[in-house]
Amino acid sequence: QEASGRMQFDHTQGPCNGHCANPGTATCSTAATALGLLPFLGAGQTHRHGEHREVVHKGLLYLSKQMHLDSRGGDFRTPAGNLYGQGLATLAFCEAYAMTGDEALKKFAQAGIDFIVAAQHDRGGWRYDPGEPGDTTVTGWQLMALKSGSLAGLKVPPSAIYRVAYFLDGVSNRSSRLAGSLYGYQDGEPRDATTAIGLYCRMLSSWNRLHPKLGKGVSYLADLGPSETDMYFNYYATMVLHHYDGPSWTTWNSTMRDRLIAEQEQVGHEAGSWYYPHQHSEVGGRLYNTCMALMTLEVYYRYTVSYTHLTLPTKA
Repeated sequence: QEASGRMQFDHTQGPCNGHCANPGTATCSTAATALGLLPFLGAGQTHRHGEHREVVHKGLLYLSKQMHLDSRGGDFRTPAGNLYGQGLATLAFCEAYAMTGDEALKKFAQAGIDFIVAAQHDRGGWRYDPGEPGDTTVTGWQLMALKSGSLAGLKVPPSAIYRVAYFLDGVSNRSSRLAGSLYGYQDGEPRDATTAIGLYCRMLSSWNRLHPKLGKGVSYLADLGPSETDMYFNYYATMVLHHYDGPSWTTWNSTMRDRLIAEQEQVGHEAGSWYYPHQHSEVGGRLYNTCMALMTLEVYYRYTVSYTHLTLPTKA
């Protein structure tokens, strides 16, 4: 983190001074800063409480200065960014507001939500710019922000969440025994990461644990097992399996958790971080990988409240 509160995927430009390898190439500091704050918030650190409250305070202050207010709401995209940054920044403000009740954060969280709602495509998804036909990865972050805002008591039109189902229907596979359980990027050609995101979006927007297509999708993810290099897939799949629960989660967790702990850097300037070479990792670099790994390890307590609407059966 820089003195201004900013974080960058190309971490060599900041206080790191090039000591850590594997910098990213994406230039949206709003997305990088918001993503960097989420693990702190997930660990219970806020701008008011915790050992790292100054880190969180500076990060939120930086994000607040990047927001442009217009007739649609609060635009966090910045000149170098897109709706990835919008979803991440809004999610950070919603979580921080929900955890502290700080009214100073409420206006940023609500403005970010308003912009997300205005940017939604008619068919229920989001992509890089407002009004574009959606893709699964951008849609996932926007839906998380809307759900977090709703749980924080902010104004989120229920229709914005329900409409995501139309988008998901359009990117789900329609043939094979797993019809409706696997998901593509902008069409129905299934991919592993987008399947995990699609199932997670279903859990957030409509499906409960007893939905048969959810059960088939969970089994598919469990059979794949954690990826050795794709933390995007691992993050979403971990959330799906954890909140679905059952024997598949027990097996997945022991592998995923132990692998991440074993592969965290232990020495030198990179101590505490992760990096995995993968097509989803190159633009985000070490900062992205570290944040995704941490949020994966925080799944046990980070999103418990988010799933109260799923009517999960009580474990014996």
